[in-house]
Amino acid sequence: MKTIRNSLMLTSVLYILLGVVMILMPGSALKLACGLIGLVTLWYAAVKLLAYWKGGGAYNQRFDLFFGVLLGLLGIFLLVTPQVLVSIIPVTLGVYILADSVSAVKKALDMKALGYEKWWASLAAALVLAIFGVVMIFRPFKAVETLVIFIGLGFVFDGVNTLVNTIIADRVYRDR
Repeated sequence: MKTIRNSLMLTSVLYILLGVVMILMPGSALKLACGLIGLVTLWYAAVKLLAYWKGGGAYNQRFDLFFGVLLGLLGIFLLVTPQVLVSIIPVTLGVYILADSVSAVKKALDMKALGYEKWWASLAAALVLAIFGVVMIFRPFKAVETLVIFIGLGFVFDGVNTLVNTIIADRVYRDR
């Protein structure tokens, strides 16, 4: 239990540090981030595989084996080909945002048909999302720095959340 707690705490601190670097240096942080994400992913894969082997390979721990192998492959992929991730993220997110904005336009028009007075605000938001999606698809590298900042914020939030939850769980476990 102590090993897992320490691994979670270390992973959380690395996520926080990675997020801060991405926020402060978005232009040069993406390749570094891919490498660090790859290392953290490999570390977490090792933790999962260790949990599987320490558990004697029990049936209820097969998820640890599957997840550990999957994370190990992902970690190696991120370390070997970070440029693939760099080029895929903005375009993929742009397609998703554009598709979501088309759905939002339909909802706004449905609101208008139902007599909702402020339907135009939803339509305006949907159109702004559509423009953002198109920019990400056709000018992905212009959007990457902003995206890197948002990803960095996500890593900081995830790291702080996991760290706090691990500390709380550890205290609850000790008090029992």
